[in-house]
Amino acid sequence: MNLLNLHKFFESLAANSSRNFKIEQLTKHRDNETLREVVRLALDPFTQFYQRKIPSYKRGADENTIKLEEGVDALFDLSNRHVTGNAAIEHLTNILTNLTPEDAKVIERIIQKDLKCGVQVSTANAVWTGLVHEYPVMLCSQFEQKLVDKVQYPALVQTKMDGMRFNAIVRGGKVEYRSRNGKEIQLLGNLDEDFLTLAGDIDCVFDGELLVNDKGVVLDRQTGNGILNKANKGTISDLEARKVHATVWDVIPYLYFVDGECPTPYGTRMESLNVLFDKHQPKKVHLVDSWEVENYEEAKTLFEGLLAQGQEGIILKDKRGIWENKRAKHQIKFKGELECDLKIVGVEEGTGKYAGMLGAVLCESSDGVVQVRVGSGFNDDQRKNLWKENLVDKIVAVKYNMRIKNKLGEESLFLPIFIEVRDDKDVADASNQIS
Repeated sequence: MNLLNLHKFFESLAANSSRNFKIEQLTKHRDNETLREVVRLALDPFTQFYQRKIPSYKRGADENTIKLEEGVDALFDLSNRHVTGNAAIEHLTNILTNLTPEDAKVIERIIQKDLKCGVQVSTANAVWTGLVHEYPVMLCSQFEQKLVDKVQYPALVQTKMDGMRFNAIVRGGKVEYRSRNGKEIQLLGNLDEDFLTLAGDIDCVFDGELLVNDKGVVLDRQTGNGILNKANKGTISDLEARKVHATVWDVIPYLYFVDGECPTPYGTRMESLNVLFDKHQPKKVHLVDSWEVENYEEAKTLFEGLLAQGQEGIILKDKRGIWENKRAKHQIKFKGELECDLKIVGVEEGTGKYAGMLGAVLCESSDGVVQVRVGSGFNDDQRKNLWKENLVDKIVAVKYNMRIKNKLGEESLFLPIFIEVRDDKDVADASNQIS
């Protein structure tokens, strides 16, 4: 029996930004089975409820009161898709209506896949070892000459895309879209036909980036990702969803993806994509521009040419590389500008004409080594709207000129500029990932 008021418990965690505090409090109640299950369901990327939007509900005086444990158990009819469509909305409404208002708020956190208290997968697993499956993602390495020197040629060079990272998971004749941290992206079926055709009868995962194409013009990153963030939040409109296109650069069999490793070399995986795209010619899903190079000088020439065309950079990929759930040393980023993802640890109100708006965000790397105040890059609408949000613990992309150190040895960034809030990411870059 659950004797802990979980709503109040999560509110207390939200009020304290210290990760150690959250671990300490969770550990104190680690034997509470309901707490453990709520945390698991809210954070597990492979458990989805397909109802990111909370339906309107109001508890009546004559409603039955069910226990929170019963409400949690009833969610499995959603995750297993025993009920779908309008029946699923009605099922969730009934659950929420028959709970106490505070317990209903706990169910909302589960449905929205967000505990709203700064507890992420790593924190939960620090308390309950192996409780939550880590959502697999292969990341590229920052440019280092020693990594480039290990690449075997001929290698592949691909355009570095400037959109939102995503996976299209095709399984059992259905498509799900996930961000790089495993959260559902609601694209309203806009790309389903293309991905189902490409996959055929194979359960697989396509890896790539989403871009917003408005009348043949790809929108800039800040504008496009502003629309795509609505898909993350489940608020994207049909008109906006129809503008979303996808560029893919990899395909992984589903079971290998879940296991976190696929032994098939990248060159072979890329050949498979070439065959699929040549055969099916999808309308809104595109294959990344790719060139074969014989040496580093050819890769560098392509990089410089693409920068001159206004592209962000390139990815140099060794054809021998396997797919793995880690930062791969055989795929290397070449970028014209330095950029990193940092965690917001504080906010400052603006002054003068920006009084009552956001002035700056205080950010740091995941290990706290790099700390910086970011006050540039926000437009007036962002300063106004972001000031209304709880930004602490969110991840932001920051552009900068160089990493610097003061006389006390404290590390920061020179000329930091805000790019965007990364709703698709839960963990900041560590200092050893920041050039």
